Amino acid sequence: MDLNTPTASKAVGGLSLLAVAGLSWVLVLGPETSTLADTRLQIESARDQNQVLTAQLSTLKSQSEKLGEMRHKARALAKRFPPTADQPGLFREVTDAAVDAGIGPNGVTTLAPTAPVIGGTDGAVTADPPAAGSGMLASQTVSVSITGTYEQTKQLLENLEHMPRAYLITSVTLGGGGDTDSYTTTIAGEMFVMPPIEPPDKTVNLSATTTEP
Repeated sequence: MDLNTPTASKAVGGLSLLAVAGLSWVLVLGPETSTLADTRLQIESARDQNQVLTAQLSTLKSQSEKLGEMRHKARALAKRFPPTADQPGLFREVTDAAVDAGIGPNGVTTLAPTAPVIGGTDGAVTADPPAAGSGMLASQTVSVSITGTYEQTKQLLENLEHMPRAYLITSVTLGGGGDTDSYTTTIAGEMFVMPPIEPPDKTVNLSATTTEP
């Protein structure tokens, strides 16, 4: 073919343009298109991550608003079910209940708590106390013997039921009386020990920002 003719020149020019266009696609437009596709994927991924972070932030804010109430309940629960047997505290509460009933500390003739156990005893082997953070209750038998009037004894029973520490009274044995107004009463029941749940003391960062797409 004669390249000097107009038709040949047009054909060669057209082929040259196609070659330049193909080379431009390979060298410029192709990589740019791939980069654009990667950017779009990153944007979609960032949006998904932002949605997850927003949901987590909402949950953390809700939990933070209830944290004070939960701590208050935990402190009240710890009074009813202390984390240890705390025998000095137990003696003090029972003595205070007797004094408030008009019996006086000398009227408490016996105060005998057993060691806290889970599920009682099996033969001569006592159960293990609950592990820290388990939330399980251990029980201990507490026996109280007092000497006082009938009215004082009734008041003592009421005081024991309203102690800060929970006391489940299971039996009351009343003796004496007769010609005197003095009675000897033995009260048996159970108190409980529950290891505290670890409080969430670590500050939660509620100012987390979403990811920029």
